Amino acid sequence: MLKSLTLSAWLCAAALPAFSAPWTVDDSTRIQVDVSYLGRVVKVVFDEVNGAIDFDPKRPEATRADIRVKTKSAETGLGLVNGLVKSRDYLNARNHPEIRFVLQKLKVTGPSSAKVTGEVTLLGVTKPTTLDAKLTKLGPDKNTPAEAGFLLTGEIDRAAHGNTTGIPQVSQVLPVRIQLSMKPK
Repeated sequence: MLKSLTLSAWLCAAALPAFSAPWTVDDSTRIQVDVSYLGRVVKVVFDEVNGAIDFDPKRPEATRADIRVKTKSAETGLGLVNGLVKSRDYLNARNHPEIRFVLQKLKVTGPSSAKVTGEVTLLGVTKPTTLDAKLTKLGPDKNTPAEAGFLLTGEIDRAAHGNTTGIPQVSQVLPVRIQLSMKPK
């Protein structure tokens, strides 16, 4: 199925009407961060994600985005761990209620893939990051893009954002997986 999402479908050649209106993050968007702790992996899921995306399917390189993640939405499935993750020692959700990603550049690298470059603000510290993006959905068909989906993967170095609590028992570099779903406004 994904192989059918060719570059021509992603860029939506001339068959697509222009969408000048911005897109918005859909409620189904999820972010997962894997935190290694003494050889085990704790999956932290964020489900309160919002933001605006300027996305023209005909010109993906012009994409810009401002995505905000509510730190209080961090969920591990373990109450005690949830409290620790949101505590002053890690996300400091009380003083830093959001993690922010501002997309600055999207470079198409293949028929349904791209490199996304931007800045992540975590704990009040802004650092550059690059994520790999894969188009997972554009539809319901190429002529009516009522929704789009992307899988973004990469890593965040929490020490670069000023958090060194528990290193090396708690991993410093955190793999990130974003299931982004968006719709035109």
